[in-house]
Amino acid sequence: MKIVLVSTNYVGGASICARRLHQALLNSGYDSHLLVLDKVANPAEKNVHSIEEILTEKHGKLYFKALRALNRLFNKFPTITNLKAYINGPESLFRIDKLELFQSADIIHLNWVPKIISYKHVFADKKKIFFWSQHDMNAFTGGNHYTLDLDDYSPYEKMLQKNIQKKVEYLKGVNLTVISSSVWLAELAKKSEPFKNFEVHVVPTCLDTNVFRPVNKAEARKKLNLPDDGKKHILFVAEKPGDVRKGMSLLLSALNKLKNRANIRVLIVGKKMEGFEADFEYKPLGYIGSAEQLVTCYNAADFFVIPSIEDNLPNTAMEALSCGTPVVGFRIGGIPDIVEHQKTGLLSDLYDEPAFIKNLEYFVDLDNYDSYSENARISVEQKFSEKVVVAKTVSLYLKRYKK
Repeated sequence: MKIVLVSTNYVGGASICARRLHQALLNSGYDSHLLVLDKVANPAEKNVHSIEEILTEKHGKLYFKALRALNRLFNKFPTITNLKAYINGPESLFRIDKLELFQSADIIHLNWVPKIISYKHVFADKKKIFFWSQHDMNAFTGGNHYTLDLDDYSPYEKMLQKNIQKKVEYLKGVNLTVISSSVWLAELAKKSEPFKNFEVHVVPTCLDTNVFRPVNKAEARKKLNLPDDGKKHILFVAEKPGDVRKGMSLLLSALNKLKNRANIRVLIVGKKMEGFEADFEYKPLGYIGSAEQLVTCYNAADFFVIPSIEDNLPNTAMEALSCGTPVVGFRIGGIPDIVEHQKTGLLSDLYDEPAFIKNLEYFVDLDNYDSYSENARISVEQKFSEKVVVAKTVSLYLKRYKK
């Protein structure tokens, strides 16, 4: 059984999910391949292919560069006057359906694939077996990725509705199974026009628990040059901390009101921060791409905070728990799938700032984290380990592959 996972990018949250599943399948002895857009210089995994390499070998570098530039313009043209809006609809100039890798696959497992798949052509073969892991809403919307995007997309309502109808048309009769990594996203997919007639299963993304593991906190803090002054360390991680969806404004507001804020040091992992004002000590750690360095950060923290306003199944919360670090966040999206309230962390309702502050203060004042840490690690091993997720995924593959 030859499996080809498809992901637009090699880096980024959704891409990490695809890569982790690819590696987990390889580790379990399956013939798995990963197809991405741009060439990867030194991929960490085997069997990584790129559209760039395939097209460059066949047509030359200029052909691929020109096609990529035209495809970007093609995607952006409908919103060319709006810098914020970028509608990722059902069209693409790339024809992955013509690639031998695609044609020879027994299973095509799509992941986050905006810009690189043409629904009309990819789904033309009604006998091909497709699986599609949802990492946000884009696959079944008119182009937006989350509901928060719609403020920027509102001038294009007719176009969004037209894209949805195109998706419905192109998906008719396709042998497709939809996989959502959270209950929240699965329910949205089931109610959507493009996916309402397909099976939708909840299978979480996986994690290598041998990589994301508990290590000595004192050593972790030493590596980050953190003083041993008894302060509690709170960790926040986001590729772009200023992204409204990640909720840093809510976190700042709450932290600035903590009664015990003199006893905290907030560690921030992510790209440049702008307009950051705080009445507490904080330390920017910059962008970190290395898993081992992230493990150090998670273990240096007493607890992890994820104040997302809208999110699917964030890798960061899962990674923190796998390192034995409890999590504080909101009951939104897929976060309740990860965090068990009062067992592996604490959750409050979105925008309930008094409750959020109470949860933060509870962990700042907590002396012993052992039970939370033990529960956190066990929870990840039972729900998100490679072995568990591969078994669920392959079980779905075989139901279709045998037919």
